[in-house]
Amino acid sequence: MNHRKRVGTFMILLLVSALSLLAGCEATGAPEQRAEPFEVLVSESPAPRGERRFGIAISEGRAGFIPAFETAQKAGVQHVEIVLPWEEVEMRPGVYQDPWNVLHNITFYGDHDIEVLLSMAVIDTVSYTTPEYLAALSYDDPRLIAAFSKMLDWVMATVPDNVTIAGISIGNEVDFVLTDEDGDAYLRFFEAVAAYTHSHYPGIDVGVKITVMNGIFGEEFLPRAQALNQFSDVVMLNYYPQDEAFHVLDPEIVHAHLAEIVRYFPGREIWFTEVGYQSGSRYCNSSEAKQAAFFHEFFTAWDRHAAQVKLVLVDWLHDQAPDQIAEWEAYYGSSDPGFVEYLSTLGLRNYNHTDKAAWLQALAETQARGWSE
Repeated sequence: MNHRKRVGTFMILLLVSALSLLAGCEATGAPEQRAEPFEVLVSESPAPRGERRFGIAISEGRAGFIPAFETAQKAGVQHVEIVLPWEEVEMRPGVYQDPWNVLHNITFYGDHDIEVLLSMAVIDTVSYTTPEYLAALSYDDPRLIAAFSKMLDWVMATVPDNVTIAGISIGNEVDFVLTDEDGDAYLRFFEAVAAYTHSHYPGIDVGVKITVMNGIFGEEFLPRAQALNQFSDVVMLNYYPQDEAFHVLDPEIVHAHLAEIVRYFPGREIWFTEVGYQSGSRYCNSSEAKQAAFFHEFFTAWDRHAAQVKLVLVDWLHDQAPDQIAEWEAYYGSSDPGFVEYLSTLGLRNYNHTDKAAWLQALAETQARGWSE
């Protein structure tokens, strides 16, 4: 099981959180791990970034959004993701809202030349987010396809003029809930709305987010993932190398994983729309040093597959606050200690705005390739 998706609020609240900072709002931080001795691993012959693009989910930490954004800029961040569950946008038939003013607030990213991946979470990991009045319809019902298209038009018309939408994901981690029957209908839905998006918003890449560990390596979903991606511009993948007990896999396994992924999608452009590796040691068998080693191996593997892997978004900058973790526990209906530790320690930095080894490693990797100085 993957960690998401957060009732769609996480990336939405990132910009709104700037208001919380100004208001002096501060949550109690998650327990920080004890710092371990760490020496940054040096990349041998790193490949220049070239046309590759890099981003981080800018979770704010205790200090608030603006300090977090300024920190992320040190790594040369070019992209962020905004998640919009359908039911949070369309409140009644044809009646739309800008949830949490996220679409208005992303003008901030436009002002700083940060491009946005827009995740239209028709499916959101463990939930269907279709508005209630459409819930009884199959995904391939023309009425549902038309309703989605109208909602997308409203969203795109609301995006500020200074913001560049680099891509649109139609569904997030769809491999967890689609049955054989739903999957066939969703395939037809995706084909239709991808074609609509191409015709109305040319130049914006369209895809559907699928997990690597369940959706690609789980084998049962792989044929459907390949079928869906017949209609995508880019293959969008969420990657958290761990087993079903949330134990991290060896950092070096990333080399075999990326080689396998590009073999499954020959010649296709691939975006890693989420990449994460927790540092929790009590239940997840990880550590700060192991987390840092993973990102070193990931950037090295990315160099080898730079011709196909064109975009990476790391999840995420800071560990999350306890109230956010509690919200996710309720959403997923799980208090499994491994799951909670996984969610709680994905950050490259601690919630209290101090560095983990992974952040120091990420800075070294981005500097070595020319994303940052």
